[in-house]
Amino acid sequence: MIENFSYKEFFKDYSIFLGIIVVIMGILIYSVFLSRKSWENHLKTSVEKVLDDYESNQWTVLSNKRINNPHSMSAACYEARSRKTGDIYDAVIIRVETFYGPVAAVYLCDAENNVTFVGFSTLHGRIEKILRSNSYDRRIGYWGKKIPYILGRQSDLKKEGSGK
Repeated sequence: MIENFSYKEFFKDYSIFLGIIVVIMGILIYSVFLSRKSWENHLKTSVEKVLDDYESNQWTVLSNKRINNPHSMSAACYEARSRKTGDIYDAVIIRVETFYGPVAAVYLCDAENNVTFVGFSTLHGRIEKILRSNSYDRRIGYWGKKIPYILGRQSDLKKEGSGK
């Protein structure tokens, strides 16, 4: 046994250690809150660019909409207004796995849950043409069908019960 063991020294060292851990965690949490606005603005710019490539000068991207399910880690939603009709759509940018790795795909969803694939945020040129023309790639269609569920407009039980 240790004869010179002091609870006072132990708790002093332990409190210093815990203080350092709390300060480090505080700095990490603070940096996440600081970068959130920048992250949302960058995603909004990406959605605007894809919509502008889809239909030039026909879309206005508005505010960010919160996604309240586990997909919020890999997806973001913004309101988008069509300048032609004035209708409000939900523009969803989501990470999709492809043959070339994960890429950000943008979908539009109207009020009746009709979903349209718009394009890829980070791919351009030949690779984007290959991915768009690949009719065997069902991942784009899969995520298109999941967009209403991600937005919380339909329940998963309704999806499973309908047989679709």
